[in-house]
Amino acid sequence: MTTATDPAPTGELTHAAALAEADVDALEAFLTARLDAVQRTYVSDSDEYCTARALRSALWDLIRPVRASFRYDDGSPELLRARLRHWNRLHRLAEPWARAEGYDVARWTYLLHLDAADEESSAEYARRREQEQAAYERARLLGSV
Repeated sequence: MTTATDPAPTGELTHAAALAEADVDALEAFLTARLDAVQRTYVSDSDEYCTARALRSALWDLIRPVRASFRYDDGSPELLRARLRHWNRLHRLAEPWARAEGYDVARWTYLLHLDAADEESSAEYARRREQEQAAYERARLLGSV
């Protein structure tokens, strides 16, 4: 768990290596507040209460492995892959609230990349593919004249 002295993450989250425990703490607090509000509003045998209770249980199950990925961090790509995978599962639970006030759209995102190098490699691949596609289309255009 993040301590009060840990800086709050800022900026856009684009890869698993930049994910901070504070992101997990903040997303958990955001979701817990909403689920608590539902449970306080409805009686304990209502569908709404049971749904909030089930989501809270799922939240706990999804948060544990993300937290473990920080506790056992050895800097390996395998651990980063596990962190990315578990964070994305947690994100899928939270995504329906993406338009709600307080949802951090810059930090609570679906991740595709392990680290900055992986992100750059993917961007380079996309640039090459775009250039190849443009060259192909140009050749077709010139060939049809």
